[in-house]
Amino acid sequence: MKRLLLAAAAVCLATATFAQNAKIAANEKVENVAATATIANPKGTKLFVVGDSTLSPFNDPYYYPRNGYGMRLQDYLNPKKIEVINLAMSGRSSKSFATEVNYQTLVKNLKKGDYLIIGFGHNDEKAEEDRYTDPNGSKEQPGSFKNSLYEHYVKLAKDRGAIPILCTPIVRRSESIKYEGATVHVIADQGSYKGGDYPKAIRELGEETGTMVVDLTAKTKARYAQLMPSETLMFHAWLSHKENSVDNTHLNAYGAAVNAYDVVRDIAAKDKVFAKFLVKGITEPQPSMLTPNPSYIVPSYDGFSPSDKSVQASFKKIKEPWFGTAFGDCGSASKIATSRFNGIVEKDGIVRMNSGFDDGSAVSGKIASGNDGLCMYFQQIPIDKDFTLKAKAKVVFIQQNNQVSFGLMVRDDIYIDRDDKSINSAYVACAALGVAKDEGKWTSSFERKDGALEQTTTTVEKRPVAGTVVDLSIVKKGNVYTLKYGKNPPVTYTADLNEIDTDYVYAGLFTSRCVTVEFSDVSLQIQ
Repeated sequence: MKRLLLAAAAVCLATATFAQNAKIAANEKVENVAATATIANPKGTKLFVVGDSTLSPFNDPYYYPRNGYGMRLQDYLNPKKIEVINLAMSGRSSKSFATEVNYQTLVKNLKKGDYLIIGFGHNDEKAEEDRYTDPNGSKEQPGSFKNSLYEHYVKLAKDRGAIPILCTPIVRRSESIKYEGATVHVIADQGSYKGGDYPKAIRELGEETGTMVVDLTAKTKARYAQLMPSETLMFHAWLSHKENSVDNTHLNAYGAAVNAYDVVRDIAAKDKVFAKFLVKGITEPQPSMLTPNPSYIVPSYDGFSPSDKSVQASFKKIKEPWFGTAFGDCGSASKIATSRFNGIVEKDGIVRMNSGFDDGSAVSGKIASGNDGLCMYFQQIPIDKDFTLKAKAKVVFIQQNNQVSFGLMVRDDIYIDRDDKSINSAYVACAALGVAKDEGKWTSSFERKDGALEQTTTTVEKRPVAGTVVDLSIVKKGNVYTLKYGKNPPVTYTADLNEIDTDYVYAGLFTSRCVTVEFSDVSLQIQ
């Protein structure tokens, strides 16, 4: 395997070819982040930053932690002349950000002579009422992307005598050398949510209103298109020490610095006043600045012992040989330990499972590209045994988004009641995914292989909604798994689920994010 040596970091990056779906890679949940209600020193010239996670502050435990490029702008600007106030928030769109405390802080403090960087797009694309904006409408049309950008930010800045700067979104890293479609924010229709070209809408708004535009979509596309996928790894966050944990949406410290450098130079070239704020002799950031997080701890795997009764803090009432757990990126340890967030109840032959609240007001976990968070009802099976796992699933409640999921899963490893974002190990799943997409185009089976989420898309049955009942099965023969979801044709995966736990696999039922399912006719026949 080829390896790319990062200069001073001396970190090897493997040249794996991945098959992650661009839209799944783009999924970004709304994170709870501390609000900025006040500014320590409101006097002096400010560079305010609003936007999503590609600009926002982070404090991650990751191997290469996430950095929004807003975090790096001050590195190139003289703090005695201009101060960066980064108000960007992870998971927000131009629409949802306007409901936040940080937006009110902007409104209260933005003044004449200040600058305002506006960086949205990643989440305006989401097929969710709270975040979606239409990329096709005019700036006068309520609900459009242009209208949201103009009314909430551009007009506000111009009315105050501040200078607005529209930034198109950075590309999402592609596992190939192609940058098109969702990777460059040109989105297909998603049911009633109309798709379109979000960077184009920003560029047009700039022309229509005489507002400066920094086209980061074009800049990052041009940069990445000249590199192999193994080389673009150096710009992005890694959840763990393995390169297959790369986050294709979010930048690391080096990637953020590169984009911040592009932004300040572009603005300075167009605004002579701003050019005077740059630190003298600034130079382009180098890969040598990328070093692993010194606080990162390589995860260990202690295995699972059914005889250890202390392992089931949250799911003690389940009858053996079945066990219950919630693990992965579920939001917090408290969500893992609270049955309303992650619950399993056995009663009268029904296994009722939930992740998140039944009304959709709170979520727990996700199925996504970099890592997962799920609630699982499982058995431990010797790896050399074949088996057939079956169940009938009745959907009680499901939130229509692209990270919610339920169904059957067989995986390499299991973790008991553990909140850990670094888990992205191998599995196969006979399960619904991508249910916010058009009917007939959602996913009914998927696997995680070499850290990448690979999906099989069906056009046979409608996506699941409340009241849906579907038969599910997984048949294991050696390392070949045959998955059957309802009336869809069988899907076969060849999977060596023995990298982490070399003695066992873990098979069972799961839910993730915000769904409640009643499983009946559950059977696991081991040969």
